Amino acid sequence: MKLLLLSILLTGWLGPMSTKATKSPIIFFPGVTNSALDVRNNGGGFCNTGDTAQRLWIEPLRLFLCGEQELSLKYDPTTNFFEGRPGVMVEVPGFGGTEDVEYMGLSQTLPYLVTFIEYFVDRGYVRGKSIRTVPYDWRLAADELERRGYFNNVQSLVEETYIENGNQKVTLVAHSMGGLVSHHFLTSYSGINQEWKDKYIHAWVPLSGAWSGGVQTLARVIYGGDFDNDLLSYVINGFLVPILRTFPSIPWLTPRESVFKNTVLISTPSTNYTAANLKQLFDKIGYKNGFQIYNHLTTVVTPNFPPPNVNTFCYYGYNVPTPETFVLKQDLNKDVIGMQAANVVMGNGDGTVNQASSAVCHQWQRMDPKYSFWVRQYEQVNHSEMVTNERVLSDVALIAGASPPTSRVSREQ
Repeated sequence: MKLLLLSILLTGWLGPMSTKATKSPIIFFPGVTNSALDVRNNGGGFCNTGDTAQRLWIEPLRLFLCGEQELSLKYDPTTNFFEGRPGVMVEVPGFGGTEDVEYMGLSQTLPYLVTFIEYFVDRGYVRGKSIRTVPYDWRLAADELERRGYFNNVQSLVEETYIENGNQKVTLVAHSMGGLVSHHFLTSYSGINQEWKDKYIHAWVPLSGAWSGGVQTLARVIYGGDFDNDLLSYVINGFLVPILRTFPSIPWLTPRESVFKNTVLISTPSTNYTAANLKQLFDKIGYKNGFQIYNHLTTVVTPNFPPPNVNTFCYYGYNVPTPETFVLKQDLNKDVIGMQAANVVMGNGDGTVNQASSAVCHQWQRMDPKYSFWVRQYEQVNHSEMVTNERVLSDVALIAGASPPTSRVSREQ
């Protein structure tokens, strides 16, 4: 009798998260670089594909031979629009399915979401019906994705998935940059309103949300990655960094002053750079239009982080050493690409996203109380492990099955 009364009380308290026999279908937003990219190249020359799409990301040989032509974007500072090279069309395969994000690359040698997908398939979910993904062109930020119709397609898929699963509300799960993309969908995309969200969305579960980016992203766009061999560093970074600087997603994932405050992000012999003097930094390295793009994205497209007003479960890792300050050997200049960092000062985070950025979601505790809000931190679970870790997957399964964790803010030990 006591157990029955407890069940009734919990059901009433949990409101929209009350237990149902039928599981909520899942739609997953991948992280940055975790959606495959195909290309149709009619621009002439060696890389020409004709009308046949070929895999570009991630196929190393084509990426090395054709990446500069096929991945690079051109920015219009008047309209804030981005376009590819003439004759080049980049496409994102697998929208609504799972295959193209389970592994990265056609050879299936780089697993990404396969553990996550199989975990739910083992629990009765069906690929392409009750568990689906919404891959996107991760070179782009939210405004360009919206201009190209991505969020309209997401809306249609949510509605279709709801109907195909017996009018069951959908759980949106997102990883890394997918958190930013899905947050924009829920808070800024003009095609939906609160009535729509209340009808179609069961819960939103961002995993390792890169809300204010990470310091590591800034270092990559300044000089690239760190390699043991200076020549290797110069060759690889000399190829990749100029391409990265054409992507609006990079400034979108760059630390903001409102979040990182006075944290020194980049230290050189003469200057310490914080998020407050990014314009000076971008100008020093010759990052053309870098600050204009950054300023547009952080003051117009995503000026703040409004509450999503859906049941929200913000999960992220912590207590993993994470780059906080890159100490460079020389002052910044236009020839800095390929330079090695003298030292990297580590701080708290998930190994990729800094703690300050991960914790942005805590502010949503103040949203409309009729929506559940939970934060859970997983000790020593790194950024990529958030889509494979058994504890995380179990908690996501509880949400999709409409059973929330036991406390509103908790740390997994």
